[in-house]
Amino acid sequence: MLSPLFESLIHNNMSLIADEPDDDTAMVLKEADIFTDAEESEEPKFKLDLNDKDLILEELEDLMGYARIGKVKVLQLDKNYLGDAGATVLSTSPCLFKLASLSLGYNKITDRGARVLAESPNWKRLKTLYLQWNSIGWEGIKALADSKTLAGVEVLYLKGNPVGPRGAEAIAQADGMKNLKELYLAKTRLGVEGLQYLCEGDALSNVRLLSLAHNGLNDEAAEILADCKALSNLKTLDMYGSHLSEDAKAMLKASPHLQQLSALQVDW
Repeated sequence: MLSPLFESLIHNNMSLIADEPDDDTAMVLKEADIFTDAEESEEPKFKLDLNDKDLILEELEDLMGYARIGKVKVLQLDKNYLGDAGATVLSTSPCLFKLASLSLGYNKITDRGARVLAESPNWKRLKTLYLQWNSIGWEGIKALADSKTLAGVEVLYLKGNPVGPRGAEAIAQADGMKNLKELYLAKTRLGVEGLQYLCEGDALSNVRLLSLAHNGLNDEAAEILADCKALSNLKTLDMYGSHLSEDAKAMLKASPHLQQLSALQVDW
């Protein structure tokens, strides 16, 4: 049961996600009418931002019983250090099956928690998954990549996890990663070996944004990327913190496989 204080916290941090107006008449709708329509809608239209609120596990469990939780489309829980137990609570709560975006950065989630998330039936409508700065290694990454219910995810944020080459290989080989449009792998210990695995698979075929910053990459990595046929849709490539020569940068810009590339982010 929610305490009055916690219920007040939820209420004060829940906001309506405004739809884009279809025409000029939509602009004259009263705010109260919009809110009422959202409350009555079968589709979730709210964002709940509980980042850095010092939530405890019991409060998370209470949140899953909150009457309006099924109306939440975007759930943000970064920096609450909920651990694998928190991932389990979320994964076993059927009220979240309409969620489109879930953010669990900085929550001390390990491979075990990643496996629980991957096995949950809740995420069939999930499009965005933030898991930055947890402790998810290659086994957890493999579970996420192989998950059937996460196959619709388009934005995957893994920055700061010890993904390593084996995790990159798991992503590259997984059928469930083919809908990715944005993949964030900064500071994940990929190295050149991990990048080679990524470029040998199909996971990058629809990716528009790829972040590889601070992974110990060099001119050899640039050559791998320039030769990667899977990157034909890539528009933004983040290579900050890499050791690239001017020739390597020029090679990336001239690659026939990177013709859609419009933003190359490197150290100058």
